[in-house]
Amino acid sequence: MDEFLEKEYVLVDSENFEDYLIFLGISYIARKAALSLRPRQLLTKDNEGRYTLSFKSKLVNSTVSFVPGQEFDEVKPDGVKVRASIEFEGNKLIHTQTEANGRTAHHIRQFFADKMTMTTTANGFDKTAVRYFELVK
Repeated sequence: MDEFLEKEYVLVDSENFEDYLIFLGISYIARKAALSLRPRQLLTKDNEGRYTLSFKSKLVNSTVSFVPGQEFDEVKPDGVKVRASIEFEGNKLIHTQTEANGRTAHHIRQFFADKMTMTTTANGFDKTAVRYFELVK
């Protein structure tokens, strides 16, 4: 995964993302705001081997710091607290989030030299949301 460190990716397209936001119970206004954003994502690593995944947009910025394979508490951009873990598998970053009500979501980011895709599934969500990112040059 280290070959994808310090590379910034910007959202260029999405499939079924609004449906996923509806599934999460996000309000109409908040959904429209989220859909208008072109967030950037960046993965970094510190000297102790701790990774940080950063999300930046005009309205919302957030970071998730983690050690691969270790569970941690996370607050999602919508304010919901979850128990999370992130693991690496080849060029994939697999991010699992479990809410207090037991609902679990899986976000698989697959990195390539010039792009990144994020595929989201969740128990109870009958679709797959895919977000497409391009490398910022």
